[in-house]
Amino acid sequence: MEITRRGILERAAALGVAATSLPFVSEAQAKEQLTVMDFGSPYVDASKKISAKWDKADITWGVQSGGAMTILGVIKAKWPNPPYDMIINWSPGFASILKEGWAETVTLADVPNLVDVPERFLTKDDKGNIKTIPRSIDGSYFAVRTDRCPIEIKTVEDLLNPKLKGQICWPVASQYLNAPTVMLALARGGNEFKMDPGWQFLQELAKSGNIGRVFASTVEGTNSVSTGETSIIYASNGALSPLSQRVPLKALTKGEPSMKAALYVEGWVVLTASKQKKAAMDFANFTLSKENSELFHQEVTSVPANQTAKASPKVAPIQFTTEELDKFGYVPDWGYMSTQLDAWVKKFEQDILPKI
Repeated sequence: MEITRRGILERAAALGVAATSLPFVSEAQAKEQLTVMDFGSPYVDASKKISAKWDKADITWGVQSGGAMTILGVIKAKWPNPPYDMIINWSPGFASILKEGWAETVTLADVPNLVDVPERFLTKDDKGNIKTIPRSIDGSYFAVRTDRCPIEIKTVEDLLNPKLKGQICWPVASQYLNAPTVMLALARGGNEFKMDPGWQFLQELAKSGNIGRVFASTVEGTNSVSTGETSIIYASNGALSPLSQRVPLKALTKGEPSMKAALYVEGWVVLTASKQKKAAMDFANFTLSKENSELFHQEVTSVPANQTAKASPKVAPIQFTTEELDKFGYVPDWGYMSTQLDAWVKKFEQDILPKI
């Protein structure tokens, strides 16, 4: 609750207490109260370390459970009085947030550190207004276990080589919002809006016999590669980074443009319903500084959105220069992909799985 002089006087009158007997608390002295929703550990733990250095407002932290999209249902049920001033979310969720009109417009005056975030990572509305404050960049990509793979993988077409019988570990379509099929489409002239080239490629892979394991969970996929059952996998950097500590794993992200990494953004959204928008943006800007970005990403395995911040060696496969981004990275329309997922899952189950 916000504490003001007027509020104190009103409460004093209601209790029959003389105003002169109360200590005077000015509006300048009273701290604002922010309620911020973050991802679970280690994300919220790292954020709390940063907030401990910031004294402009007191922060009450909430922790998301059940995935980044779950919080959107909570906000919808509570709107127009959601219990948060600012929330964390990611690319697929941003589309829904913008559609609902929940995201406050952000300017460089509000968040000056956005100047160090590449334009392509900013989510904007139809009028070009910035609606999110990116914190991290993450992604998924192809990787190969070099000590087990029978051939050197140079291009995406090498996945069809007959020597790779049973060597590929492929995720079901619901994993990564079907990004691997989107990447196959991209390699043959399509994209998330033009998926036929990707489905055709995936059918060829299925018929080739090269897919030796279809996985529905991260653990299932990484275990397949770890045990040597398969040697090629498409997965997230969060899964592949620890796997590379156990087996000789090479990320196929910077060798040839046909094998791009699918990148997504996670970042802050200041809610239009918040009564503390300035404080929320001030805190978001504070977290985005070079120093605080580096502090946060010491504990979190993703790339700082602020490109002046030093990243961990663990995220090297998805850390690109501006020139490399154009060649080896791709930021698909995750919001659109989320609307197509049900149909894509059905197509995968009907047209792809029976051929494997």
